[in-house]
Amino acid sequence: MEGKLVGVHKINVKLAGGETATYYYAWRGKGAPRIMAKPGSKAFTQEYLRLIRDRPEKKAEVGTIGSVVEDFRATAKYRALAASTRRDYERMFSVIRLEFDTFPISAVEARGSRRVFLEWRDTMKDAPRSADMHLGLLARVFAWAKDNEIILRNPLERVERLHEGSRRDAVWTTEQINKVLNEAHPHIRDVASMALWTMQRQADLLTMPTLAFDGDRVSIKQQKTGARVRISAAPDILPILRRAREKGRQRVLVNSFGQNWTSNGFRASWRKEMARLGIEGVTFHDLRGTAITYAYAMLDRSHEEKIQLIAEISGHSRDEAETVIRRHYLAGHEIIDAISRGRSK
Repeated sequence: MEGKLVGVHKINVKLAGGETATYYYAWRGKGAPRIMAKPGSKAFTQEYLRLIRDRPEKKAEVGTIGSVVEDFRATAKYRALAASTRRDYERMFSVIRLEFDTFPISAVEARGSRRVFLEWRDTMKDAPRSADMHLGLLARVFAWAKDNEIILRNPLERVERLHEGSRRDAVWTTEQINKVLNEAHPHIRDVASMALWTMQRQADLLTMPTLAFDGDRVSIKQQKTGARVRISAAPDILPILRRAREKGRQRVLVNSFGQNWTSNGFRASWRKEMARLGIEGVTFHDLRGTAITYAYAMLDRSHEEKIQLIAEISGHSRDEAETVIRRHYLAGHEIIDAISRGRSK
């Protein structure tokens, strides 16, 4: 657990009776609160997050990484991020500032600083994906600082990741898709259909207002990025959109009780339905990548035209769409060929 919750400080203490006990603290240093819940439990994670959230924050010294982080957090672009994204960033900023709050800006620019930051990243190597996320956020702050001439050099440009995993193998098969679209309960099937035909994230799908549909197109402002996309409604999802309008619903997608989805409620229902259908090895998030993969394979266009169309629908920039296609979802020509062969199905 402590390997995944970056920032947890573990201490082995010898008790009066000669036994050794392990104590866990929310962070390193004087005054750090001890986490009393059982390590590895859900309660442990919840207590850690609560302590980190409630930790008093002192004002950073001018000319330090701490002050740069504060300036970055005060930008309009940062404040415009989705609340869930900011919560994740705030947790990571707490860890970053524990280590580098008083680190001088002049030292960031100095030769050798890159090694300092990479060595810090490597202390979290037991959780490589989390380690990459923390370093990636720090790199983003440095990139912003360089653009605003606060620093002259970003020492974290072009850093290789520790985490080698990708979603290349997590493309839904035609059998899995057909199972969901033909056998899932209607309230789950509708969400899956909308995900496949709009390429949108879970949060944007579950909160999509019925007013977003004008009878022909769906207009979406993405919560995570603020990007605005306008998508022609495919024939497969027109009945879902029209039914929502006819019933006068506030949102397009609702649960089995006809009520608006909550994120926790949807996740629980989705897990239960996937278990019932026997679908394993893929996630709801993978539907977005699957839609991108299938679209790329089936569009009879040039590579550049495919990327442009996918970017317009998904809300990615062209560079982001290119990255998604090349690094994450196109698992070699085998998948592309298989999708192409299955067009008639």
